[in-house]
Amino acid sequence: MPRGRRVLAAGVLDTLGLLDRFLWLRAKLRLPVLSVFTYHRIADVSEVDELDPGVAEVSAREFEEQLAVIKTHGTVVSLRDVRLLAKGRKLPPNPVMVAFDDGYRDNHDVALPLLERAGVPATFFIATEFPDRGRLFWWDRVALLMHRCRRARVEIAYPATLVLEPLRDPIAAAMLVCQTIKHTSGVDIGRLWDEIERATGVSIDLGEERALATRTIMDWNHIGALRRAGMDVQSHSHSHRVLQTLSPEEATRDLARSRRVLSDALNEAVYAVAYPVGYSLCGAFPRAVKDAGFEIGFTNNSGLCMLSSFDPLNFPRIAMDRGQIGALFKLKLLIGQRPGSRASR
Repeated sequence: MPRGRRVLAAGVLDTLGLLDRFLWLRAKLRLPVLSVFTYHRIADVSEVDELDPGVAEVSAREFEEQLAVIKTHGTVVSLRDVRLLAKGRKLPPNPVMVAFDDGYRDNHDVALPLLERAGVPATFFIATEFPDRGRLFWWDRVALLMHRCRRARVEIAYPATLVLEPLRDPIAAAMLVCQTIKHTSGVDIGRLWDEIERATGVSIDLGEERALATRTIMDWNHIGALRRAGMDVQSHSHSHRVLQTLSPEEATRDLARSRRVLSDALNEAVYAVAYPVGYSLCGAFPRAVKDAGFEIGFTNNSGLCMLSSFDPLNFPRIAMDRGQIGALFKLKLLIGQRPGSRASR
């Protein structure tokens, strides 16, 4: 359904009180569904500046409003509850889990106080290569280079032949590069940066990148504070490479490294992973996840989890988008979303 019609339909249903009624009925009937909401950044788009705006799904005010809706119409569950579900335990009516991917600094500075105030536990999936490293997430680096390019036409030859117009639309240019990275096997990241910098005529000073990363990405002290506050911290891989673009052996090594880094940092076992970009796993990759030591895995942008039949290594999640507040968020809580409706990080 087009967004305009969806907004109109949600508003009408909410005005009539039907969304609240349907959510109450779902709990009353104990319909076997789990909603797992995925966030990345809690920030206004204006605060993102030259980095990727697509990961700033909600402002602080909107997030606070969404937490209130979850508390009113759902039963908040933790990662531990979902782990027990995978072992055969039942969940309460209308279960909802809140999750964050990547490890952005505003997860600690903005989201954590709001979660604590609402009494909502969340799980933070961390890409372990980035804390304290002084390097931006690769999609943010692509966005920054495109925003600063002053060339009307750019031709990139690696990892695929692309013709970009960053001066006209830097966001579209960055999205095309990122989508290519997500779907290309064996990308050499170092060669990629050399090629983009050559084509755009833009480079990033290491000192500036370190300062940007410090402001943007959580360090290990922040991550430890999340855990001390009662939040769960689990893996989002090490390098945030799409697993399907690696060999199963490379995927196992990357995941095992992430699990080891987190276990050492937190001094506890790590058993869950959210897959970068969130594609469902098939073929040899579920075995790669198990070989890395994980019990459960989460996809993204894949909708509600049907508790009558689920794969512990492919728990679906609902990707958040800007503008999902009020009646639209109630509708999202009720029906999830159509898989494939949004590109994930």
